[in-house]
Amino acid sequence: MTIGRAQSEPFLLRAARVGRALRDDARATAAVEAALILPIALTTFALLIYGAEAFAIQRKVTLTTRTVTDLVTQAEPTLMNAGASQVNHTAIDNDLCAASAVIAPYSAGQLTMVISEVLVNSDQATAVVKWSEPYNGATARPVGQVVTLPTGLGTGQSGVYLVLGEVGYNYTPLQFFTPASALNLHDAIFLTPRQSTSITCTDCKTHS
Repeated sequence: MTIGRAQSEPFLLRAARVGRALRDDARATAAVEAALILPIALTTFALLIYGAEAFAIQRKVTLTTRTVTDLVTQAEPTLMNAGASQVNHTAIDNDLCAASAVIAPYSAGQLTMVISEVLVNSDQATAVVKWSEPYNGATARPVGQVVTLPTGLGTGQSGVYLVLGEVGYNYTPLQFFTPASALNLHDAIFLTPRQSTSITCTDCKTHS
């Protein structure tokens, strides 16, 4: 028994020394920590980049929506008829094209817009489409389509015409480290015509 114990002591001492060496080797610990933390850090960084860029583009979308709707509501009419401004689709297309510059420095190729005029219904909560003009492959709203108004917007506005501007942007992230799906950013705004009580467009994509 004494001999076996004596022989085992050097082995135990060597094992203890190896254990202490591994415990005190900070390089191994740092390597393990880096291997565990790096993927999480890169994913977080990528998501921050995606989120920041999406927020910036969304703000541009909002500005573009306001701009195009403002341009259409303030445009000088080509003709006045019974209190209504008459415009043609070319004038509206020019406004749409001009407003697309607001999205810069982001690509206007991913931008879609639709400008429509609606008439507030007697329920003061919905409106019906009178005409609509799309841009860059967007789909015009069909005449007669019922649009739900934002809460409170139609109150006391029965029979009033509004111009609805809608802008969409297909944002595809750069796919940095973490794959991310495309986002359809969107905004819409209603404004009243400035030059007359209503705007008539008899050659727009859809019209009454």
